[in-house]
Amino acid sequence: MKEFNNSKKRFKNAFRRILKEGDAYEIGEAALPAYSHKNPFIDWLFWERIKVAYKLANKHKSAEKILDFGCGSGVLSYMLAEKNYTVTACDIEFGPLELVKSKIEFPTTINFIEGDILTKNLTNNSFDIIFAMDVLEHIENLDPYINEFNRLLSPNGVILISGPTENIFYKFGRKMAGSRFTGDYHVTNISIIKESFKKKMKVFSIKKLLFPVVLFELFTAQKKSLNNI
Repeated sequence: MKEFNNSKKRFKNAFRRILKEGDAYEIGEAALPAYSHKNPFIDWLFWERIKVAYKLANKHKSAEKILDFGCGSGVLSYMLAEKNYTVTACDIEFGPLELVKSKIEFPTTINFIEGDILTKNLTNNSFDIIFAMDVLEHIENLDPYINEFNRLLSPNGVILISGPTENIFYKFGRKMAGSRFTGDYHVTNISIIKESFKKKMKVFSIKKLLFPVVLFELFTAQKKSLNNI
């Protein structure tokens, strides 16, 4: 995991420089304060989800094309492009990402798409892995996006989703972390997200952070016609 740790250090330093230069609501929404937090627990909690995604990509050796949906600050897209995956990184708005790109030179192979993915007419079955990391809790009507993921996913592909539980312990932890961690822009939680995926895809739980007091959960989804990879 040397490459992962080196990239983590590079991004944390960049995030801290950005936060010193100024702050805005969008920066908090992209989780820059969380990913650069000095508290060891918060540091572990946020970077562990990126590590799980990184390991999943490395596990699926036959995977080539990856969609990073809601790429935020671009951390995961950067790490995967460095591993020579063909990465498409999309988000509704690239303000925070542009700040990060002013500090870190991203691989030129990443295809950045700004705007709503539902309007982009991407090719059917074009991605082997889709990541939706801590983004779907912002979306009230998930069905169109789940349908789009199903359309874009290759026959043997996998989607990795992570999100917060929004339980009382999670909300308490946000208050302890500081005023930038209100979560007031979340409209759903990982339990509801998971149930929505179960209606259209095969779902497999893979990790809960922290058990027995679960603050975040990660699960994978595949096309219903397939057996578990």
